[in-house]
Amino acid sequence: MRYREDWEKSKARQAAFWNGEILDRCCVSIMAPRDGAGSAPSFTRDEAYYTDPQAVIAANRAQMERTYYAGDAFPCMPLDLGAGGHAGFFKGERHYIRDTVWFFPSLKHPDDLEFDEASPLYQKTLELARAFAQDSGGDYFISMPDSTGNADALSHLMGPDALMTAMLEEPQAVQRALQKIQAAYERIMREVRAITAPVNEGGGCVQWLNTWAPGFHAQMQCDMSVMISPRLFDEFIAPELRAQSQMLDYALYHFDGVEQIRHLDTLLSIPGIRAIQWTQVAGQPPCTDYMPELQRIQRAGKGLIIHAGADQVETLMQALSSRGLYLLVHVDSQMEADELLRRVGQWSHD
Repeated sequence: MRYREDWEKSKARQAAFWNGEILDRCCVSIMAPRDGAGSAPSFTRDEAYYTDPQAVIAANRAQMERTYYAGDAFPCMPLDLGAGGHAGFFKGERHYIRDTVWFFPSLKHPDDLEFDEASPLYQKTLELARAFAQDSGGDYFISMPDSTGNADALSHLMGPDALMTAMLEEPQAVQRALQKIQAAYERIMREVRAITAPVNEGGGCVQWLNTWAPGFHAQMQCDMSVMISPRLFDEFIAPELRAQSQMLDYALYHFDGVEQIRHLDTLLSIPGIRAIQWTQVAGQPPCTDYMPELQRIQRAGKGLIIHAGADQVETLMQALSSRGLYLLVHVDSQMEADELLRRVGQWSHD
């Protein structure tokens, strides 16, 4: 791997994380600006920034060259055409790509949903994956796409108000639509895995979480679940999560917002969910205010992934087992990264 040393040791730690084990310390990804690298060149966040393979490669290689990967961090190419990106795989959908990828509600009724293999976003996802695989040459790994959350995708297509109304008034139609989106999810994930697994040493990655696993690995999510009750979550979302986690070898759930605590019992009851990633949402209390919930996740035998501030690491490590714990931290310098890594080694425990 070009941009970091001693990947084999970190690879073993990442594998241990998924098995709820610990080698010499907990798994930790620490990134910092590389000393003397200078500022990255400026790239305009237009459509080409997301869809032109050479533009994506140039921007991300420039960032990799200037990043210090400490602990178990590694360079990974994002495959990003929007959160819930498989919403773009259906006929009639409307989106724009400028400074982000944004979908506009266009689906009038769930039964009108129709997969479109020729859709630009579906074909572009595969094109980008192939281009990254050809370019990598072992320098970096390649992420699975952010085509996650079937209900989130349907919310993009219908609008959240219309979707939640349909959940109450036409539940069977919503279920049929979710099954169509599940088929699209499975198709794109299997196709991207076939392209990227050889580059990823047989494993899979989620770039924004800096996770690697030694098999079929991707994230799952339902961000719109912050707006629905546990009953609706169990009826509409849990079947999706069970199906996806059965397909994947190493499934993680992206837990986005403390409103999802009401769904935690259901999430912990799904055997195929190997880890839960706790997001510290802007405007909400910090993760350190939710130690009982974090400990509950670990007691259920799930791995725990947390984006943490450097000032939170000691508190988290004192309260949580280092087995099955993965902390993601950004600091301002290589010296800070090395010092934090040394302390993580000291603070690690069963």
